[in-house]
Amino acid sequence: MANIVKKYFPLILLMVITLPQLSNAQKKSKILIKNSNDLKIDRDLHPDVNKFIGDVFLTHQNLKMYCDSAYQYDKKNEVEAFGHVHIINADTVHIFGDYLRYDGDTRRAELRQNVTLKNQSVKLTTDKLDYDMTLNIGYYDEGGTIVDSTNVLNSIIGRYYTNEDLFFFKDSVVLINTDYTLYSDTLKYQTVNKVVNILGPTRIVSEKETLYSESGWYNTQTGISHLLKNTTVNRDNYQIKGDSIYLNKHTKQAKIFRNVELRDTINKLILRGHYLEMHKDTEEAFLTDSTLFIHVGEQDSLFLHSDTIRIEKDTNDFNRILAYNKVKFFRKDLQGRCDSMSYSLKDSTMRMFNDPIVWAQGNQITADSISIESQNNAIKYLHFRTNAFLCSKEDSTLYNQIKGRNMLGHVNKNHLDKLDIIGNGETLYFPRDEHGIIVGMNVAKSSTISIDIKGQKIDQILFTKKPDGNMYPVFDIVNQKRFLKDFEWREQLRPKTKDEIFIWESAIEKLQEKLKKRLQKTISEENNESAPKPKVKDTKKREM
Repeated sequence: MANIVKKYFPLILLMVITLPQLSNAQKKSKILIKNSNDLKIDRDLHPDVNKFIGDVFLTHQNLKMYCDSAYQYDKKNEVEAFGHVHIINADTVHIFGDYLRYDGDTRRAELRQNVTLKNQSVKLTTDKLDYDMTLNIGYYDEGGTIVDSTNVLNSIIGRYYTNEDLFFFKDSVVLINTDYTLYSDTLKYQTVNKVVNILGPTRIVSEKETLYSESGWYNTQTGISHLLKNTTVNRDNYQIKGDSIYLNKHTKQAKIFRNVELRDTINKLILRGHYLEMHKDTEEAFLTDSTLFIHVGEQDSLFLHSDTIRIEKDTNDFNRILAYNKVKFFRKDLQGRCDSMSYSLKDSTMRMFNDPIVWAQGNQITADSISIESQNNAIKYLHFRTNAFLCSKEDSTLYNQIKGRNMLGHVNKNHLDKLDIIGNGETLYFPRDEHGIIVGMNVAKSSTISIDIKGQKIDQILFTKKPDGNMYPVFDIVNQKRFLKDFEWREQLRPKTKDEIFIWESAIEKLQEKLKKRLQKTISEENNESAPKPKVKDTKKREM
């Protein structure tokens, strides 16, 4: 090892001495004056200054500089250029201005007054620009304007990375496009692919909507954007929020992820979830994942949950909201459950399908379909169509019951105060005396019945035709049928709070269903065991 070091020591020493000199020589290459019409030198007044006048042409490494006149500071390796300054950097970047100060050692240029930088299709104008010729980065901090084939951008502070075709803007950023205007605190802009990177509070204002975000990107050429922080879209009568929003200007499609909220300010509707797709032209939308529909009322709001919520246009071009799979809703005076539901903004009517149940003022009401009609943001009518059945708990074992083909409930000030039974009406209820004691069980039938309700109790029953019925005394109630056909008390399904709309089956219901299946399995097995066994034919040949 010692012999190797000794052998190559002169070469190593030469490299150590020479390399810094070569590097220093390259760094401090002189600014060369290639042409001027006149030269003035006054060594007494300015011993280190050469004054070149008229059609001055200078070079420094890969730079070319033109101006009307220039001062050359030979010892400092600097020049000052005046009038019609023009710098060409690597034949791609052209910079113009009225004044230039250039340091040959640092390769930094300071341009002032009427400065213009051109690079391919990009044009930057400002009154103050510093440019690092080694890194190819331009700086301004007193305002600048960038123009390319698509956009016009203004800001107080800016940096232009010409190698990466990248602009960085700060403070009072304004981007003007034919379709919108963007206002931002901080952003980056790729001049080749026309992509804006949002790095601070930003508003994008177009003819139909205003968009706000604090992080993300927007391709001004394709119209595609992905916004990632505190994003809000305001459009006509609605507002959309979400953790992340994907927008496509050409397909008019929006996708919103996590903590989604859509507000309809005119119809006072709020939709929430964790995934929303929306077509902005048709205003059709698809919402899923922890959905929540809120109908804001003057006194109370209705909260609804389902697996999926969809907004679409009906045949008259009105919006309607569809909720399907495990629909439950809650309001203090009204609760409900069904498998699917529609809400029309045309007539403010909610329609429930597939095993619908409504609970109101202690009453449980079922039918093949149920409609809840509102006027002026207040419920006005409850329509129960086909196999309508109302029941309420009178005491721990007795239930008032009313059934018919159809029912119409009249709501006044959020209270059900009248019920009309239309077709095949039947009633079974337990009247009380003035002391509140049950006096018997009244069973009656009539094709049409009207019932007045006060509080949560039946106050009066009117039969439009003479009823067919009977009054049973208290002591005989236990011997009579206390339930109309199809009676089923399903109080365990009723959401007691707005949080319970997210629970489709309670633990008790799941256990009951499990026990029911187990019982059915046991019965099936017992039936199989008790069934006669089929005879098996003996195919074994007899021995000869």
